[in-house]
Amino acid sequence: MSNIVKFFVATNDGAIGSLHIGPDSSLRSITFGNFDAEEAILDWEARLTGISFDSLVESDLPEVVEESDGGALVLRLSDSLVDSLDRASASQILDLASWWASEEKAGKIEPAVAVGILQGLVELIREERHSGMFVFCWTS
Repeated sequence: MSNIVKFFVATNDGAIGSLHIGPDSSLRSITFGNFDAEEAILDWEARLTGISFDSLVESDLPEVVEESDGGALVLRLSDSLVDSLDRASASQILDLASWWASEEKAGKIEPAVAVGILQGLVELIREERHSGMFVFCWTS
């Protein structure tokens, strides 16, 4: 379970070095907390792409950019997930959020919070991602 979860858009070089303090303050980020970000990312991708959760894990997704013994982690969301979120309609995002809230293993994500997380992520992708940029998740 991650206490703090921040999604941000950067180049690969821009994401390196964010491990200990999170994304650079010059980058727009969205912050949430108290959910397992790595598992959520896998759940979202499995649901949106139809690739099984286990197959995604076997493919080493999401990509770990940096990690520390203290628990901080920087993950890069796959292009497939980011593209799926970018193309998703409002109703698809609501459906995904509802499904995710009902599937959340810890049972702590309220449906309205799930909607807020996914809508915030989609907005970040649509507004901030440009050519050569990727979506990352920093957790601590």
